[in-house]
Amino acid sequence: MHEHIFIQSIIKEIPNKENVLGIDIELGELVGIESNHLREYLVKETSWEVRIDDVSSRIKCSSCGYGGQARIKERLHDLVIFCCPKCEDFNVEVLGGQDIKIKNVVYK
Repeated sequence: MHEHIFIQSIIKEIPNKENVLGIDIELGELVGIESNHLREYLVKETSWEVRIDDVSSRIKCSSCGYGGQARIKERLHDLVIFCCPKCEDFNVEVLGGQDIKIKNVVYK
């Protein structure tokens, strides 16, 4: 059901929805939906051509100072649990990879 929230949020941002042929999206690694599921549900809902670029996470660890990609510990239904890959601490600042961004919309 959480997929519906992601899909509706994306569709809501698109002007002239009836004239859309396709959409390009950036999907952050820390967002609570995987790209294959996002594409599947968005195509079902709209019949648009959907292209998704996956974006790696970027974190800064408050404990050890590590900067780089997070370690994904677990993906739950709508939640991504992640930590510092160096010290395994969860006290990290997220610098990137937590968003869904609409990069381009192709119209008829």
